[in-house]
Amino acid sequence: MLDPTATYRTAQVVSANRVGQIVLLYQGAIRFATQHLMYVERKEVENAHRSSMRAQEIVAELRGSLDLSAGPIAVQLDMLYDFVQRRLLAGNMAKDPKPTEEAITVLRGLLEAWQEIASRPTSSLEAPAPIATGLPVMTPEVGASPYAGAARR
Repeated sequence: MLDPTATYRTAQVVSANRVGQIVLLYQGAIRFATQHLMYVERKEVENAHRSSMRAQEIVAELRGSLDLSAGPIAVQLDMLYDFVQRRLLAGNMAKDPKPTEEAITVLRGLLEAWQEIASRPTSSLEAPAPIATGLPVMTPEVGASPYAGAARR
């Protein structure tokens, strides 16, 4: 029997452009990290672990798809992803909500930035203006994408 939610999500991913796919990945990481918090509160250790691992896997995929030669924005994203992964790991190991909450805060800031980029017309995606997210300013070079090398891997 097919899960209609899974079918819908698969259709979203397949039909989304690259920026849209990144937005979906952030949403998924936040969803699983939030589930981790819920399961920790309920003392459901196995489900908490499973949810945290899913969030960590998504962040690892985002990090692994970076093209670090694309410029400083890719390097800064790599450092943020490293921080998020370490906080998710710490929250999972200790079953403590605080590190996971810190990771979610960073992911939400990044999600807002990518949603802003996704809402722009395609022609304006080449040189986006800085976005006020409360995170360090990461201005890419014109035409540079931190994920440009993802298709080559």
